[in-house]
Amino acid sequence: MFFWKLPEKHCAIRRYNMFTTFKYSILRLVRNKANLFWILVFPIVLGCLFKVAFSNITASESFHTIPVAVVSDESTNAQAFSTMIDQLSSDDKDAMLNVPYCDKEKSVKLLERKKIDGIFYASDDVTLSVNANASDSSINQSILQVLLTQYDINKDLVVSTLQEQPEKLQELTGSMYESIAPRKEVSLTSDNTDTYDQYFYNLIAMACLYTALGGIHLAIGNAANLSDLAARKTISPTTKLASIAGELAAYILFEFLLNLLAFVFIVKVLGIHMAQRPLLALLTILVSTACSISFGMFLGCIGPKSEGGKTAMMFATVMPCCFLSGLMMGTMRMIVEQHIPWLNRINPAALISDCFYTLNNYDHLQRFTTDIVTLVIMAVIFCGISCLVTRRKTYASL
Repeated sequence: MFFWKLPEKHCAIRRYNMFTTFKYSILRLVRNKANLFWILVFPIVLGCLFKVAFSNITASESFHTIPVAVVSDESTNAQAFSTMIDQLSSDDKDAMLNVPYCDKEKSVKLLERKKIDGIFYASDDVTLSVNANASDSSINQSILQVLLTQYDINKDLVVSTLQEQPEKLQELTGSMYESIAPRKEVSLTSDNTDTYDQYFYNLIAMACLYTALGGIHLAIGNAANLSDLAARKTISPTTKLASIAGELAAYILFEFLLNLLAFVFIVKVLGIHMAQRPLLALLTILVSTACSISFGMFLGCIGPKSEGGKTAMMFATVMPCCFLSGLMMGTMRMIVEQHIPWLNRINPAALISDCFYTLNNYDHLQRFTTDIVTLVIMAVIFCGISCLVTRRKTYASL
């Protein structure tokens, strides 16, 4: 009976040792301020900077109603022009123009005070007057000039329609309105995905890749020639496999929670649309964290002997990956796709950001599944190599 119970006792001891290793690994991670900064604080700060910068860009790119005065007489041409202007200044939030009809003296005063961007003088001919000193209104003035050019091209048709078939004038000016009015951007997805959301996808990818720092610490913590703690582990009854398994579980759980906090902040506080499918988004973060920690273990096993050298090698690898995925330049990923498409298939930053992109822009999950499976395979390869290298290392003296 003793020999049958011995394996059970050993299994219980092994489970206890794994749990103890897990617990103390969590405590060490909580005290690691550098780890907390790079994985949680830095992405949040960078996300806030992105939000401020892109909000200003979006505001400058958005279309605003153009204030313009019209000074008109009773001529047929003036009536035709006024009809078209009325189409463009209808009581609608998407109206192109805000048009007060007034006399010449009042309109000039409004222009001098920069209350309007121009004055249309409508009689037998239509002319446009603008304030040459109002440089901040140059875009609106250009739009008004295009509007006048468009009317001049169709003037004879508008006037003849007004004289011969006035009931069709509304339809004619409506077609002219369609060619002049600003275009409204319509999202093809089920949510209002912003043009700049891809930068936040890459930001989360970078935060996940920074968990490779934890993998480096894990590898060093199991190398007796680099760490006093690892030297003590070597003479402890806990097997290397049990020790690595406990630590790996702790690192994945803790750093997954840090990435999750950063993700929640970006979604809830900054209002970025990244949670179309929340459960799959969590799966992406979990798999990405596991892959990155495994990658860090791999670097820790094969890289330079010093911790600083291993960390430098990690940043030297992660930052180019983030650059090629579009973190610094949004079009970079498309450039890589056009010229070196296979690089996007093995770049972990590109795979992670593409997971979020497909979750928020695609109805099907084929591309997402391919990305996730690739990340899982990479995690298994890196972790497997790291465990083999760590287990087979022997030391002449401690």
